[in-house]
Amino acid sequence: MHLENVVAVNRLVDNMGKCDYYIHECSFTVAEGKDSIEHINRLITSNIKLISNLESVDTLICNANGRITDSLQILRIEEQLLLLGNPEVAENTRKLIVSGIHWNEDVRIMNGDMILSKISVIGSEENLQKVIPKENIRLNEKKWFIYDEKYFKKTIYEETSKIDIILRTSEIERFIEEICSSNNKLTKENWNRFRVENGILSFQEYEQNLLPSELGLDKFVDLKKGCYPGQEIHARLESRGKLKRKIKKFNSDKNIQPGKYNSENGKKINITTSTGKNGFFIVNNLEEEKIKIEDLSLSHEELDSIEIC
Repeated sequence: MHLENVVAVNRLVDNMGKCDYYIHECSFTVAEGKDSIEHINRLITSNIKLISNLESVDTLICNANGRITDSLQILRIEEQLLLLGNPEVAENTRKLIVSGIHWNEDVRIMNGDMILSKISVIGSEENLQKVIPKENIRLNEKKWFIYDEKYFKKTIYEETSKIDIILRTSEIERFIEEICSSNNKLTKENWNRFRVENGILSFQEYEQNLLPSELGLDKFVDLKKGCYPGQEIHARLESRGKLKRKIKKFNSDKNIQPGKYNSENGKKINITTSTGKNGFFIVNNLEEEKIKIEDLSLSHEELDSIEIC
């Protein structure tokens, strides 16, 4: 057996029964009051009017020009909405939410950044069962499950699964010690690898001043729900049906850093996420199978399924 195969087998044995976990950098905003759903619904690209208890909706906030300013995961917990967003723009998002409250609306907005945290645990179905703290929990992809004041939700991918957990920040060390201590903590670089493999976009993509359609996020835009910031721009673009820019997944023969590049034939390439030889880039009207940038070559492919985090 070759040495590299021995190393691979040993690594596999070492990781048997284990999962990976990642502690997210998230913003947490709580909206409550009888008009909170109606108010938040006016500001986002999705329709949450019929959101039920422990159901979550992934959505976007856009400016008047239709460009993405933030991505949100909105979880309904009884009469409250918990908004998980990107910390880089958290204060701007909260100011937008507060400034849009009408004088006669019952809406209260609270900052939960110091109170709550989010962890993702990644592994096989069998190994993830060991992470779940109660035998009769049956997690699914549609709703969150609450146990011991923690919220759990499962997402199934082609080759692995992920459980997201929302919990109090004051309990995170104990939770990791009890549940995750035998598992592997992911670095930001390793989390980015997981994102690229599974088509999960992050703020590294949203901060590029792009339209949802340019990032393949049309499924998070409901043009029939009524007015929201950017709705007219999105409707106009849908009727035209042609995009100037598009996000793709790339594979490179050499390491390349995020940044803006010019290809040999003059194409402008914007690499938003790179894990070395793989990542995401945004490009204008690309037809070539491979892109040459200086001394390296990039092949590319469409993203079959795109998520936001």
